[in-house]
Amino acid sequence: MKRKKEIMIIMIVAILILFLKAINVLQPENNLGRPLVLICLIIIFSFFAIFIQNKIDKNHQNQQLNYKNIDILKYICAILIIALHLRPFQNFSNELDLAFNNIITRICVPMFFLITGYFVAKKEKDHENYIKEYIKKTIPLYLTWSALYLPVLLGTVLQNVELINSYLVNVNIPFYFLIPIIVLLIPIALVIALVYTGVYYHLWYFPALILSLVVLAKWKKKWNVKYLLVISFVLLLFGATETYYGVLPVSIKQLLSLYYHFFFTTRNFLFFGLFYVVLGYQMGKKKDLYSKYCFEKLVICIFLLVFEAILLHDTNRLNSNILLSCVPLTYYLFISVVYFSKKQDYHFPFRNLSKYYYLVHPMIIFIVASLFPTISNHPYINILMVLIITHLVSWMIIKIKKCFHFKYLTL
Repeated sequence: MKRKKEIMIIMIVAILILFLKAINVLQPENNLGRPLVLICLIIIFSFFAIFIQNKIDKNHQNQQLNYKNIDILKYICAILIIALHLRPFQNFSNELDLAFNNIITRICVPMFFLITGYFVAKKEKDHENYIKEYIKKTIPLYLTWSALYLPVLLGTVLQNVELINSYLVNVNIPFYFLIPIIVLLIPIALVIALVYTGVYYHLWYFPALILSLVVLAKWKKKWNVKYLLVISFVLLLFGATETYYGVLPVSIKQLLSLYYHFFFTTRNFLFFGLFYVVLGYQMGKKKDLYSKYCFEKLVICIFLLVFEAILLHDTNRLNSNILLSCVPLTYYLFISVVYFSKKQDYHFPFRNLSKYYYLVHPMIIFIVASLFPTISNHPYINILMVLIITHLVSWMIIKIKKCFHFKYLTL
């Protein structure tokens, strides 16, 4: 049985490497497409895949799940999100920018949603009303950070005041009417931001998470969560239309324009967050999370994500928030990570920092860009500076929270 599994893994690795050769990623010109090199790649990656899969299988047999690995995964995702918002390869390499911006970092936010849904299900076994308690904790947190970001939002508006003025000049409304209209619209815009887009660009995650949990809590009282998983996947397919917009028929684009004209994006709870939260919740309810050949399935999903991103690269996309290959990829990545190591006694020193990184980093990016206007010309110095300051500020928040017992700086 073990030999059969190893042969299967070698076949999967060989097919994937030959696929890379077929699409000219591995070429004789870069010395990666030569027959001897291809054979070496198959041997090395097969050995690597067999080693990891055997480790996962052994831990599954011993019923050993290591949730500390999730802390490491969340930390890596937080750093990737920071780098994504700085676009380090945008002016350096189109290929690297594609790989980083539209492939690697696209799994981060879905992973956060999935992880939350999973642990909500686990906590619910001991606390029946845990979802309600979690929502009650998250809303004050969200409102606190929304208030903290209002000055940053104002600063961003002031930085773009010339652009706003040029837009207002084209609006044929008398000045004495324009001022009261703006005053009336500000509260409405603030409410819309709080329940839909977030006050600042990264805060959309919180209304998406809160509303997803509200829907999940209401649904599971009356119906089976499996049905909600199917419905939310259909909604995710609609959300993916902003990514696949360029390949859709004209008739469908015309229908979709009615939505995008008013809502601009499908990056919200209904068309994005809900599915991954429900998926994570269903995974948390399973007695046995393990999936056969999960690491090999993960590798295949990574190749599918790469292939999907390459196919869509030159199409007319409205955005790239939702890639469908991320669905199986996040699923198998989570399983592979929790079963990968049986060592429970190690201490990961940065386990509490990922949430602070996510909350703090846009403010740091704004401050650094304001103090050093030309820093964007040096992307790697910019990233290093933002990461160091974000880390120090996050560490300070943890210390301040412990000293003064602040409740709403984080969960």
